[in-house]
Amino acid sequence: MAASNETIVVAVELGTSRISGIAGKKKEGSFQIMAYAEEQTTACIKRGLVYNVEKTTQSIRNVIDKISQTLHQDVTRVYIGIGGQSVRSIRKKVPRNMLNQTSISAAHIQELQRESMDINIPDCELLENIVQGYVVDSLPVDDPQGVFGSNIEGEYLNIIARNQLRGNIRTCLNQVGVEIAGTRLSALELAKNVLTEQEKRAGCAMIDLGAGTTTVVVYRQNIVRYLVTIPLGFNNIVDDLKANLQIEEKEAQEVLLNYGNAYIDSEEDNSELINSSYTTSNDKKHKLITIHEIIEARLTEIVANAVAQIVNSGYSESMLAGIVITGGGANMKNIDKAFKNNPRKLKFEIIRVAKSIIQPVIKATSAASLNLENAMSGSLVSLLLSGDENCVGEDSYQGDTIFGKAEKDNQVKENISHTEEERKKLDEMIQRLNAYCERMREHINRLNRQKAAVLENPKNKVERSNALEYVNVAERVCDENFEQLIASLEMKLKNDQRIASAKALEEQLTNSIDALQEAVAEAKKNGGFMNRLRGMLDKIVNGEDE
Repeated sequence: MAASNETIVVAVELGTSRISGIAGKKKEGSFQIMAYAEEQTTACIKRGLVYNVEKTTQSIRNVIDKISQTLHQDVTRVYIGIGGQSVRSIRKKVPRNMLNQTSISAAHIQELQRESMDINIPDCELLENIVQGYVVDSLPVDDPQGVFGSNIEGEYLNIIARNQLRGNIRTCLNQVGVEIAGTRLSALELAKNVLTEQEKRAGCAMIDLGAGTTTVVVYRQNIVRYLVTIPLGFNNIVDDLKANLQIEEKEAQEVLLNYGNAYIDSEEDNSELINSSYTTSNDKKHKLITIHEIIEARLTEIVANAVAQIVNSGYSESMLAGIVITGGGANMKNIDKAFKNNPRKLKFEIIRVAKSIIQPVIKATSAASLNLENAMSGSLVSLLLSGDENCVGEDSYQGDTIFGKAEKDNQVKENISHTEEERKKLDEMIQRLNAYCERMREHINRLNRQKAAVLENPKNKVERSNALEYVNVAERVCDENFEQLIASLEMKLKNDQRIASAKALEEQLTNSIDALQEAVAEAKKNGGFMNRLRGMLDKIVNGEDE
């Protein structure tokens, strides 16, 4: 049992090549890694996305059971890393005309940020919203609160992913009977622990070379400026070796591990490759230079795509700290030279290979069996460091006796049944929320069109009447049921961006209703009888024809 002043955190990472779990004891600012377990994944996860729920569930269950046995305590909740091909960033600018010189308040800033979270991209959800900066009356401002101005523009970086990404992970954990203590963006957690403060401030790109994907994160002035996941990884090289050498996957992985060289930089190395060969398990002999050419062809493609994304970020010329390479691919010989001699011939003065994270306060027990100096462990350990809640039960884990196992299995079945029912209810509630959001967007667009029509034809009584009738319709969208739905979801989902987006849309709808009513009042005033009479008199006085 954990002491009262200790917290045992458990994290699970779902990678393309393996599902791994880690447990650590957090005490007085330090971490001691106590348990580690992994399961190799095949036909289970592709580029970070769970596509076989049953196999993934079983692998997660095996990992958690192994950790529980090592800890002698039941794991009841875990921190989960989010990553994969669909994770990417999009920039959004939100302008606001204050009409008059105004002291910008916290409410103004919050309103801008809420609007920036409305991504309105089908089948995608918001994972993170990062402020990039503000401009007040054409002048850049770090903190606009209290600044006087008539125009403000906020710029934001929204990190998004397919809805299915997080939904499938949630389904697997529900079936295992373990709660999610929190979800984390794996790439950002890794960057926090791989990059130095100086690198993030001066500007750099972290390149995480994984099995199924390659992730690029660009920093400048301590702010994440760009994030993209490329659907290419070292598994592509393994596949190329399998096809060209006609060998099994396991042997192809061994060939890559033993003979992989990202860049040949000497005649001696080149001569050795030409004069040496490798005999496969099926007794076929291949020159090492042929193996190198297979590896180099695909690696060149991965490097070229990563460099292209750095250029797309718009920060390639201002990255004073250069590139930091990490992930499993960072273990390959001369990987830094491959990036230095990239196909686009871009000059990166500084290229650093990070095989371990910058955390001197981490220690591993013998039971953990995890090499902290291996670049493949960085992402998982970073997830562990992000956790702050206890993830194990209070009762000691005694192992599975015949009776204890049966009791535990029954409890798991009850948990699965219960969580499945809860999940269905939650999914229904989210669907209802999405329907409300869609209706609000439609009404906002129509309100804005009617406002423009009223202002364009202020004398048209029919237009004004139709506008007021529609106001009554729009006011009934966010009814009592909507408020109850929001309250219920807030109890189940903490800090969920979908709820924040719905609230922002509700406020936007209210503002659009108010704006249309003001437009009708202004049109009525400008298009009234006395106003038209004054217009006629002015024409007569000025000698104009009617």
